[in-house]
Amino acid sequence: MDRHVRAVDRVDCSLREYLGDGVYAAHDGFGIWLTAENGVAATDAIYLEPEVLAALTRFAGKAPRG
Repeated sequence: MDRHVRAVDRVDCSLREYLGDGVYAAHDGFGIWLTAENGVAATDAIYLEPEVLAALTRFAGKAPRG
C-alpha cells in the first residue's frame, strides 16, 4: 500500500467529506487530502498543499460551465 494512503488513514474520519464518485476530502490543519475509495478503504490519495489548492481553484474557475 502506498505511504500516502497510509498517512491519510491517520486523519480524523469525522473531518472527511464525501465529494462524489468515490472521492473524499479531509483537511488536516494545513493541506487537504483527496482520497479515492473502493467502499472499504482508501485506494489512492493526493495531498494538496495550500499553494497547490490555490492553483487548482484557479484552474476550476477557468472551466467552462454548462
